[in-house]
Amino acid sequence: MSWTSLVYNAQGVIAIYGGDPPPLSNVRIREVRLQEDGPTVILRFDLPVFPENVPKKWVAQGFNTVQLEISFGGIRSLSVEGIATEVVADVAISEGDGVTLVVASPVMRVEAAAQTAFLAKVSAYWDGGEEGG
Repeated sequence: MSWTSLVYNAQGVIAIYGGDPPPLSNVRIREVRLQEDGPTVILRFDLPVFPENVPKKWVAQGFNTVQLEISFGGIRSLSVEGIATEVVADVAISEGDGVTLVVASPVMRVEAAAQTAFLAKVSAYWDGGEEGG
C-alpha cells in the first residue's frame, strides 16, 4: 500500500508523479512543527526525485525540487530524539489505530500516532543544484 493511500488530499502529488509517487526514503527534512490545534504535527520535506512531467510554471522557473507538507492531526503520542541542520531521513506513514508516522535518520528520530494525515501543500523550488532534476 502506497503512503498516498493513507494521506488525505494526496491527488496533487499523485498527478505530478504520473500516478506513481516516489517512496519517502532519503527525503530532506526541512521542518517538524507542532501546533496546539488538533494537536498537530506538521512535517515539511523535500522529495529526492523530481518528476518528469512537471507543471509548465515549474519548468519556466527552473525548479528542481518538490517539497511536501503533511499535517498529522489528532496527535495521541509524540517522541522526538536528536536534531541536526541537515537531516536526510526515511519517512514511514503506516496504518494502525489511525496513522503512524516514523521519521528515521542517524541523527534524528520522530514518532507520532495521529488520527489523520493530510497533504497540506505541494510546492517546488530551485535548490541550487541542477535545473529540472
